[in-house]
Amino acid sequence: MFASRLKIGGIAVLLFMSTTAWSATSVNDEAVFTLGEVIVTAEQQSVNLATTVTEVSTQDLRDRGAENVAEALQFMPGVDVQTGGKGQSYVSVRGFEQSDLKVLVDGVPVYEQYFRSLDLSQIPVDSIAKITVTKGASSVLYGANTMGGVINIITKRGTATPQTDITTSLGDYGTQNYSISHGGSTDKFNYWMNYSFRESDGFRLSDDFDEHGKFGIDSSLGEDGGKRDDSGYIKQSVNAKLGYTPTDATQVYLTMNYINDEKGIPDSDWYFDNWQQWMVSLVGEHRFNQQLRIKARTFYVDHEDTLKDTDYASSDWFYKSAYDNYTVGGEVQAFWDLGSYSFVKMGANFTRDNSKQQEVLAPGDSWQDAGDFESDTYSLSLEDEITVNDWLSLVLGTSWDYYDPRKADDQPVPDSDAVFNPQLGMVFTLSDATSIHASVGKKTRFPHLKELYSTMSGGNPDLTPQKTIAYEIGITHEFTNRLNGSVAYFYNDVEDLIQKTGDKKLNTVHYSNVAEARIHGVEATLNANLTERFEAVFNYTYMRTEDKQNNRELEGRPRHRANLDLRYSFPFGLLVSTQASYTQRQFYIYQESRKSPEIWTKAPDYFLLNLRLEQQLPAFAGIDSSLFLQVDNLTDKDYVNVGNLMPGRNFLVGMHAKF
Repeated sequence: MFASRLKIGGIAVLLFMSTTAWSATSVNDEAVFTLGEVIVTAEQQSVNLATTVTEVSTQDLRDRGAENVAEALQFMPGVDVQTGGKGQSYVSVRGFEQSDLKVLVDGVPVYEQYFRSLDLSQIPVDSIAKITVTKGASSVLYGANTMGGVINIITKRGTATPQTDITTSLGDYGTQNYSISHGGSTDKFNYWMNYSFRESDGFRLSDDFDEHGKFGIDSSLGEDGGKRDDSGYIKQSVNAKLGYTPTDATQVYLTMNYINDEKGIPDSDWYFDNWQQWMVSLVGEHRFNQQLRIKARTFYVDHEDTLKDTDYASSDWFYKSAYDNYTVGGEVQAFWDLGSYSFVKMGANFTRDNSKQQEVLAPGDSWQDAGDFESDTYSLSLEDEITVNDWLSLVLGTSWDYYDPRKADDQPVPDSDAVFNPQLGMVFTLSDATSIHASVGKKTRFPHLKELYSTMSGGNPDLTPQKTIAYEIGITHEFTNRLNGSVAYFYNDVEDLIQKTGDKKLNTVHYSNVAEARIHGVEATLNANLTERFEAVFNYTYMRTEDKQNNRELEGRPRHRANLDLRYSFPFGLLVSTQASYTQRQFYIYQESRKSPEIWTKAPDYFLLNLRLEQQLPAFAGIDSSLFLQVDNLTDKDYVNVGNLMPGRNFLVGMHAKF
């Protein structure tokens, strides 16, 4: 009922917004919400040049036909999109799991507070201006828990000329997508709003899927092909932003986003009949003079979900499980430009995570409290970009990160923990066309609430932070004004890696700091504007991992991954965009059932090909519109991702209008 009201209300509001913009005769591009960036990449600060920073632009999102953040990241170098046990879409970056990364939306940390991870397929791209992925020794201003890097999702803000965007598309198995956005500015105010609705009965498996094979009807999945069991969903989101700029030196923005998702979980009888997350943040910046500016941000993130067993049988599992979580926090940053030689940045941030859990053990039972957990994280940071001369820049930084568990339900509250994380970066500008960078930094990740307290998964309150020393050296070269490329070597020694140990059959499994790991590899990118109409982007990542505890590779980390992105624009308005991806040599743990033995399994290598055709239509009454056809997994490849069945060939046809 709530979802239906939200859909009707959202459409009504946005239809009203669209009618106010029909008079617009010209539209400029969406502006990037720079206050949502912790480190503004457009300023080419040395801290961004000292390590690898890659971006996905609004145009990339549209040309590739990405529907959500997970799809937007899948062709980036060093990034591998994976599917989790509850049907979630996660990423690993240079071998680090998403729980080792910091995922931000406009500078606000967003995650499920108990697991400290977030299904990236839940976040639609309709309001996104760009996505920035910072790897290796990221700026200390990002705060704690950036061991594997930082993903910052930057949204749009309104432009000087009011504009409205509408996109609709349809696909197989009842798939339908609707999105409407409107933004603009009046005098000192700036605004942006979006509503999107997505619904599907599920996705189809490849025609090559073997119903009598490893994942077929005789397995624990009982999958017989065709439509993937329990893969349907209903997703809705609302985004709004209001900005106020009283003077040239001051700006303040209020941002809100809300996501509602009801979905099944493939490979199980579980179903999310409630999944909601909303965020509100207030950020402001004031420039006192040409040398000094201050930025402050406060935020609140609320998450709740209910997981239900649709085929309950008496067991050691629950019938229903519910989470009611929140994160509250804030940060202050100061930027002091001391001229051509030094640029000092200071930061302080605070985050409180709270997770309340309830369970229904069997149908007909009432809800029971299953835990109330809370922790605080503080960070103080100092960073200085030093320009030694015309060809050498240094980045010196350090952070003090403090983790303070506060509530542990009926368990002992763990001791607090503090760490220092120093780092050094260097940028050598050899010429206008060539630069070399190098960086080294200590990075840590504090234990998650689940790892500390989960009675079902073996929580351990004595866990200490994971630690790594991140090294990187790379070169960027512009061969011509149409061809440029980069190569980087990265190396990480990970200590106190948190992993599960023990024997499942004896019920002794628990988290512990027993593991060590090594991750190293090479990441290369080549960008070529072959003609004014033909663009090609190629990237390749070679990575070797070693789990020293189990004497094997880390799970779900491919040895080789290559991506090719080709786009050609015809004179008559047709854009042809195709993306090809090859993944080779990765392992996962296969388990027939919860009580059966775990088998270390090598996944088959796979090659994927996507295609998108978009035809621009003649402008009419100030409206720019286009028709598109999108086909993913064009060759209908049957493949698995970390042991999960993936979609076969699927398509969308739709229309986009902008006025």
